[in-house]
Amino acid sequence: MKNIRNNFVFFFLVTIISAVDIFYNGNAFVQLALVLLASTAVFYMPAIKLNINRLAFIILLGVNLFVLAITLTQRTYLLNMLFLSYLLWSIITPKLQHFNFLFPMTFLLSFISVYAACLLDFSVPVFVVALYPVYVFGSLLNGKNIIKTKKIWAFAFFNLFVSSLGLAVFLFKSLGQSIIDSVLLINIVKLGALAAVYLPLLSLFAIWFAISANMIFRMLFSKFSKAGTAFDLSNFIKPVMSLISFFTVSGIATFICELSIRQNFKETIQDILDPNLLFNILVLCSIYMCLTALLGRGIPKIIIGIVTIFLTVANYIKFKYFDEPFYPWDLYLIRNLIGICKEYLSIPIIVSVVAGIGVMVYVVIRFRKAIGRYLKPKLSLLLLPFAGIFLILNSIVLIYTPLSIQLGIQQSWYIGKDEIVANGMFAQNYFYLTELDKYLNPKPQGYSESTMADINSKYGETGDSVAASAFVSNEKPNVIMIMSESFWDITKLNDLKFSKNIVENTHKYQKGQLAAPVIGGGTANSEFEALTGMSISALSPGIIVYNAYLRTTTPSIASVLKDNGYSTTAIHPNYGWFYNRDKVYNYFGFEKFYDVDKFSLSSQCKGPYISDYALVDKIMETLNSSDKPAFIFGISMQNHDPYIDKYSSHDVTVESSKLNEQQKNIVGNFAQGIYDADQSLGKLIEELKNSKKPTLVYFFGDHAPRLGSLNDFYKVYDLLGTDDRSAQNQNLEKLKYYTTPFAAWSNFKEIDSFSEIVSPSHIAYKILEDTGVKYPNYFNILPKLEKDFPVLHQQTISTVDSDNQLIKDYRLIQYDILFGNKYLK
Repeated sequence: MKNIRNNFVFFFLVTIISAVDIFYNGNAFVQLALVLLASTAVFYMPAIKLNINRLAFIILLGVNLFVLAITLTQRTYLLNMLFLSYLLWSIITPKLQHFNFLFPMTFLLSFISVYAACLLDFSVPVFVVALYPVYVFGSLLNGKNIIKTKKIWAFAFFNLFVSSLGLAVFLFKSLGQSIIDSVLLINIVKLGALAAVYLPLLSLFAIWFAISANMIFRMLFSKFSKAGTAFDLSNFIKPVMSLISFFTVSGIATFICELSIRQNFKETIQDILDPNLLFNILVLCSIYMCLTALLGRGIPKIIIGIVTIFLTVANYIKFKYFDEPFYPWDLYLIRNLIGICKEYLSIPIIVSVVAGIGVMVYVVIRFRKAIGRYLKPKLSLLLLPFAGIFLILNSIVLIYTPLSIQLGIQQSWYIGKDEIVANGMFAQNYFYLTELDKYLNPKPQGYSESTMADINSKYGETGDSVAASAFVSNEKPNVIMIMSESFWDITKLNDLKFSKNIVENTHKYQKGQLAAPVIGGGTANSEFEALTGMSISALSPGIIVYNAYLRTTTPSIASVLKDNGYSTTAIHPNYGWFYNRDKVYNYFGFEKFYDVDKFSLSSQCKGPYISDYALVDKIMETLNSSDKPAFIFGISMQNHDPYIDKYSSHDVTVESSKLNEQQKNIVGNFAQGIYDADQSLGKLIEELKNSKKPTLVYFFGDHAPRLGSLNDFYKVYDLLGTDDRSAQNQNLEKLKYYTTPFAAWSNFKEIDSFSEIVSPSHIAYKILEDTGVKYPNYFNILPKLEKDFPVLHQQTISTVDSDNQLIKDYRLIQYDILFGNKYLK
C-alpha cells in the first residue's frame, strides 16, 4: 500500500511539472521553479518501484532514447528526461552505492558536465548527469531513519542557508543574461563562456538547495520507526565543509589579489562576481584542484597562500612606486625592490618580523606531528581526472579568443593597469607567462664588469666623449626634436594626385630617411630608439619597451643634455599615462612633461585631436620661457588614425583612379594631416629664424599610417605601390613602407644628411654631435654602426651577422643599460 501511495504521489508531481514544462515554455523563473520541483521528484525517485522485467526495461529505455533523438534539435522535454534518468540511475546506482566517495564525486561530475556543455557548439542535455547527486542522496536516505540531534538540525539548516544564499547571489548575477533559461539543463545550445561561469554554480546551488530542503522536510514530517537503519547526517559534515573551504580559499585568494590591483575594497566587492573575475576564481579552483589531487589537502593551501601573499605585496609595491601591476619579468628589478625595502626598514618593523618568524618556528616545532600529518602528500586518482578536465576547459576559454572575449577577457598588445583590471590577476598572468620568452632577455655571453670597461675604453679613450664637429657659437644651442604622428611621405605612392605640395617644407629640409621599427602603431618604440640610441631589433616582436622594461633611470639624449646644463621638456598632447610616458620621461631625464592637460580640447583641436599648430605654439612658449639652453621633445597627435570622415573641411584634395570612395576619404584625411604637420614645421622654422639664439630643429615621422582597418591597412599601399629606389639599393625592399622622412634645420650651422636609410637610433648621435656636448663613450658606437649596419630592424635582423664584434658590443651595451648592472652608467 505504501509503495502504491509513493508511486501515485511521484507520478502526480511528474505530471504537473511536465505539463508546465510543455505548455508554459520560455519564462526563466518558471524554468528555475521547474528544476527545483524536478529535484524534489528526483529526490524521492529511489522510492519508486515499477517492478518491470528486463524486456520492458529495454523497451522503455529505447522509447525514451528515440523521443530524445527526435526532439533534441527542437526542444527536449522534462518528462522524457525524468523517465530516461530514472531508467539509467536505477540500474547504475545500486552497483556504486557501496562506495563512500559516490556522493561527493557526483557533485564534481555535475559541475564539470554543465561547465563543459556550455562551451560546446551543439545541443547537449546534461540533466541526467547534473541532477544525479539528488538521486544519489535520495537513495542513501530511502527506507532509513534520520538521526535527529541538535547538531544534525543545525547542520541541516546551515546547508539550507548556504545553498539559498549562493542560489540567490548567482541568480541575481545571471539576470538579464539568458542563463536562467537553461537552468533546467535539458536544452543547452551554444551558451558560451558567459553561461559557463554562471550556470554550473547556479546549478550547483540549486541542487544543493533542493537536497537541503527535502532533507529538512523528511526530518520534519517523518517519525522514527523501527524499520530500516539509522542514517547519520554528521558523516556528511566533513565533505560539505571541504566543499565550502575549497571555494572559500579560491574566492578569498582571488579577492585579495584583485584588491591589491584595485586598492579599493568597495570596488573589489562590486567586481568580484563579474564574469571576468568569476572566471579567475574558477581558474584558481582548477589549479587548486589539480594540486589537491596530486599533493593532498595541506600543501596546496600553503602554495596558494604563498602565491597570494607574494602577488599582493608585489602589486602593492609596484602600484605605490610605478602605478602599474607586477609583471613576471619584474625579476629584473629585484635589486630595486631590495633598495626600496631598505628605505622602510625600522627597528619596530625588524622586531615585528623577527617576532613573527619566531612564533612561526615555535608553532612548527610544537605541532610538528600534526602539521606533518596535515601536509603529508597524498595522490587522489579519483579527483585527478576531474581536476584535469576542469583545468583543460579553463585553458580552452583562455586560448580561444571568441570565448574569452565573452567574459571581457582579451590579450592586449598594451600592458598595464587597465589590462589586468579587465582580465583579472590570474588570466592576465597566464597571458604574461605564455609570452614570457618575449620579455626575458638572457645575459649575453661574456657580459661582465671588465667586459663593459673594455667597451667603454674602446669607444672613447678619454672618458666622456665630445662631439667632433664643435658648434660655431659660444652659446649652447637650443634643441627642438619633433616626432610627428604617422608622418609618412604618401606622395611616394603611385597614382595619387594632390592639389597642393603637402610635404613642401619636409622635402626642403629633408636630411635622409629613417627605417621606423614599427608600422601602423607602436609609436613608443620609434621614440625609444631616437631618444636612447638603442634598438628594439634584438627584442621579441610586439614588445613595447616603455611598458615592459623601463622602470629605472635610463640614459638618453635628454639626460645627457640635462647633465650639460640644459632644461629638458617633453610635450605630447595626449594622456600622459599612455605608453607609461608620465613615468618613463622622468627616467629619461626630462624635467617637465606637458600632456593633453596643458592644452585646450575645446579650442586647440583639429579633428578629434590637438592640432600640430597648437603643439608648435606650446614648443615656442616653452622655449621662450627657458632661462637655460633648452631641449624640447614634442610628439604630435593630430594625424593619429582613424582617418575616415576625420575633417569637415580640407585645404588639400586627392585624386586616384584606383581607390574607391572610402579609400579616397581615408587618404584625403591623412593627406590633410600631413599637410598640417608640414605647414606647422614651416611655421616653427619661420619663427625661429627671427631668434638670435643658436637653434637646432629635428623632425621625423614615427611610422607609416594605417590606411584602413586594423586588419587591412595595407590595402591602399598594395593597390597603389611605390618605387622606393633607396630601399631597393640597400636591399631593404621589405621596409619600403617603414621608411619615414627625416628633416633638420639650424640657424647657425649646416646639418649633414644621412647618406643612406638609417634606424631612428642614429638621430641620438646626430643631435649630440651637432650640439657639441659631452656624452657617454658608448654613443660612439653609433657612427660605426651607421657605416656597417645603418638599419637594424626586426624585419631584417636575420640577415645580420650576430657574431660580428660590433653587433656583439652593441647588444652588450644595450643589455647593460636596460637589464644589467649598468656598469656604463
